[in-house]
Amino acid sequence: MIRIVAVDDEQPALRRVGKLLEAFEEVRVCGLFDKSPAFLEYVLTDPEPIDLVLLDMEMPSLHGMELARRIRGCRPEIHIAFLTAYEEFAREAFDVEALDYLLKPVMKEDLSRMINRFVKRSGRDGNRDHQPERGVEVQSFGPFTVTANTGDQIRFRNSKGKELLAYLHHHRGKPVSKTQIMEDIWYGRDAERTQANLHSTVYQLRKDLEAYGMSDLIEQTKIAGGSYCLKWSPSYDDVVSYEDEVARYNQTLSLTHALKAVRYYGGGYLTGSGYGWAAPRQAELELSYAGLLEAIVDTYVRQQRYDIALNPMRKWAELFPLSGRIHAKAIALLLLMNRESDAKAYHEFVMETLDRPEDLAEIDYALLSADPSLLF
Repeated sequence: MIRIVAVDDEQPALRRVGKLLEAFEEVRVCGLFDKSPAFLEYVLTDPEPIDLVLLDMEMPSLHGMELARRIRGCRPEIHIAFLTAYEEFAREAFDVEALDYLLKPVMKEDLSRMINRFVKRSGRDGNRDHQPERGVEVQSFGPFTVTANTGDQIRFRNSKGKELLAYLHHHRGKPVSKTQIMEDIWYGRDAERTQANLHSTVYQLRKDLEAYGMSDLIEQTKIAGGSYCLKWSPSYDDVVSYEDEVARYNQTLSLTHALKAVRYYGGGYLTGSGYGWAAPRQAELELSYAGLLEAIVDTYVRQQRYDIALNPMRKWAELFPLSGRIHAKAIALLLLMNRESDAKAYHEFVMETLDRPEDLAEIDYALLSADPSLLF
């Protein structure tokens, strides 16, 4: 599947391109944007991969060439093609290694040629029979999901089977005693009934996995009261990918790795699951995520790319709604963007929300207005 996003400030043209793209079976249209800032916010923060972006050249807020350069700087894996009514930008398009240069009105044949070029450049031959078999894929950011090597998302007969698999995966192949499992997943329940629940849940989970060709993954030992462990090696694990990018960022301080890590994190570890045993790991990952957001915001502000800094700033403030320091930086950023009315409104809202004197002292509006760049 080729995941495509289109950006064009002319909505009729944008809708037309979207309809034409939807006619191709191998294409998935992931988004249609009529404003460059909204697209930038999406491409910098959304964890879903994008294969190809179609950019209009002449747009009021940000020219297509500048938008392409920004994409190249932060997400070089994305291919770029241009949509335009003008021929004079064709030479510039080669500077950003554009895949294609389509003149409006765009026809289906133009898009077919562009897709064929993408397939050749990306090394996808479109023949599934010659593609290597995919492995098991695990996602723990957001709701816990497992995709089998067939490409099917595993469906669980009951919620406890899904939780048990998430729990064992959480322990990364280490044996966990039955006593610990029962305490973490069935806390406070009758011991005899809980043990029966554990055995039936393990049995059903094994059946669920076997239905997707995944056998002998849950090992059991009878030493010291018994334990269970999960023996698998997923081809993709979003938490592992996140931590790899965090490590690369810490080594290189390259913003590309920080942005990739933020996309992996999404809404957080096992979001909405209600798994109490996951809380320490959730807090650990959230702390590293907050550090990445701060680094991204500070870097963009130093580069005077205030519009792009605004979204990670908002996410950071949402993580710590009672932090005077973070709210002060958010107000300072709005002032740097010359959005004084928004900065004042934000300041008034925060002053009503915070009640600790030390927090209020950090958001003195007069001091922030004097030189907002000092906070970065």
